Amino acid sequence: MTENQAFERIIDKIFSIDKDKFIILAILFVGLLLRIIAAINISVSADDMHHVTHAINFYNSGRLTTYDQSAGLWHTVTSIAYDIFGVNQFASRLASIIFGSATIIVVFFLTKEFFSKRIAFIAAFLTAIAPFHIRLTVAEMDVMAMFFSMLSIFFFVKALRTEKRFYFCASSIAMGLALYTKVYPVLFIPSLLLYGFYINKKTTNNPWPKKYIKNLIVFSVIVAIFAIPALAHNYLLYQEKGFLDLHFTQVFDLGREKSAQYYSFDAQFEAKNSWAGLFFGDKKHVASGMPLLLAAINYIRVGDPFVFFAGIIGLIIILLYQKQHRDYLVLFGWSILFVLPFLASIILLPKHYLFLELLVIPISAFAVSSTIEYVKKRFGKNILKLLILLSIVISFIWLGLANAGTTTHFFEKSAITKVIEFKEEKIPELSLIVFDSRIYRGQGHWMSYGRPYLEAQSFIEIINIQDDLPGPAVQTPVFFIECVQDDCGWGTIKDQPELNQSMEQLTALFNQQGALARSFTEPLKDLNYYPWQKGKELPRFNVYLATIPMKVHALSLASQPKEWFLYEIGYKNPEAQFDSYPTSNFLYKIARSIVLLSMVLSIISILYILYKIFTLDSSEKP
Repeated sequence: MTENQAFERIIDKIFSIDKDKFIILAILFVGLLLRIIAAINISVSADDMHHVTHAINFYNSGRLTTYDQSAGLWHTVTSIAYDIFGVNQFASRLASIIFGSATIIVVFFLTKEFFSKRIAFIAAFLTAIAPFHIRLTVAEMDVMAMFFSMLSIFFFVKALRTEKRFYFCASSIAMGLALYTKVYPVLFIPSLLLYGFYINKKTTNNPWPKKYIKNLIVFSVIVAIFAIPALAHNYLLYQEKGFLDLHFTQVFDLGREKSAQYYSFDAQFEAKNSWAGLFFGDKKHVASGMPLLLAAINYIRVGDPFVFFAGIIGLIIILLYQKQHRDYLVLFGWSILFVLPFLASIILLPKHYLFLELLVIPISAFAVSSTIEYVKKRFGKNILKLLILLSIVISFIWLGLANAGTTTHFFEKSAITKVIEFKEEKIPELSLIVFDSRIYRGQGHWMSYGRPYLEAQSFIEIINIQDDLPGPAVQTPVFFIECVQDDCGWGTIKDQPELNQSMEQLTALFNQQGALARSFTEPLKDLNYYPWQKGKELPRFNVYLATIPMKVHALSLASQPKEWFLYEIGYKNPEAQFDSYPTSNFLYKIARSIVLLSMVLSIISILYILYKIFTLDSSEKP
């Protein structure tokens, strides 16, 4: 077969795709593209910079979980992404790109179960362009956890309607994977069980049929299997060291004193649920004293106002006029019954409320569909194309607005992204990076990783003792990353005048002995940015290059693994980590096999989603 023939065959295949498959693939492509842009451009947040380094070499090190997450699937997936694509920002967010895009298809099929194919297409489209969901395409677990959670809900609904054990098993596997990605999806489990009782009562007048109870037992057993890595980790850790990880310490209160010596700095260690604050407000969580439930819901109003207000309209229409769609409202109500108040009462972080946006979208799609039908009758079919175009434009504008969600500068690369790209392209592997001590340490580690590097204060200490170090000196290219604003952290430099002065002196030294290699700017957080308009940017980092004689021993210190947030970056010495334990026992080996199984099933879940697209029945009524 010639190249031309092969190309023609591909073209024929593309154009032979029926209308429904083409539409859903086009929607998926739009969603994928937007999430790739987000992954490349969005800056590194506080938790984001925490996890990017914890995932490095995670799988190869033999770890089961991290100390503060009681989970490890995202870290495993991202660790393998690093092995394939290198340790960079794109790889760190690849899981969010893939599973976030796949969520579009899950929402499509979930919506189709309760409404119609036409409404399902609208729901998929709203998910594809959903600003709140897109802005969370970062190196965190929530997008991936919500994919598996939504997939589990979809399978559970299918199980109740078909009574096929396959779907119960599939639902439990998806929920198990969600649980191993992040802990809080466990709160969806009682919601699903209660929804099952409701459906059984409605259809058979028996909420507890024997077959359903048997299926629930199977469901529970399978979910429990995916909890084994976290359970094994904590059991072995307590047996060896006498303490547990953060979540298990909070729940079981075992080894608190020993655990606190590592984690006492984190206020979350002592966090308590503010149940009264849900309805009456709590200034500890929200400065304004707003009721916590309202504050949580407000994330969706700010992050995705179209879905939010369309959802309210759809809710009203269904309650008043569309009784046949009320089952979805029941599912929605049960789905948020446990997870929403629990999270809102203890921690208000936007990423934890993705499920609200995703579960509201089918209701919003129903409202949009009803509106379209009305408008078509009044103004004709061409209005539909106009509305689609308008929704895309509005979504793009909203993505560029300051403070319209959880992160900023969707259309402009962050300074950290630019520095990382510069490092990969322009900084030789045998050179030395020194980052300004006024840069938040997590950012410094992330920007510098992959080259020998030192924090500026450590560099100064080594220079001061270099004459006493053994071995010859080597002329070494040293790249110094300066924080131009004097504070690239948490706003604490104003209280450290001596640190600021020493960094200014070091900057002046590099400027005198070397030269400015590159300056990097940061999009301003309080300004809007659009694809057709270049926004104002603030100087963020300067990179200076100077050639400095460095002792070989000093360079070896720069090449040693650094510690960040309790862990040695890269886990080069797994047994040296503070939460290590013997890994030769049978329980650990079982847990590791489940880690591998989870990886395989994660891949299968994506393949299943693609399979569902290509088996979509086009003859089905819209």
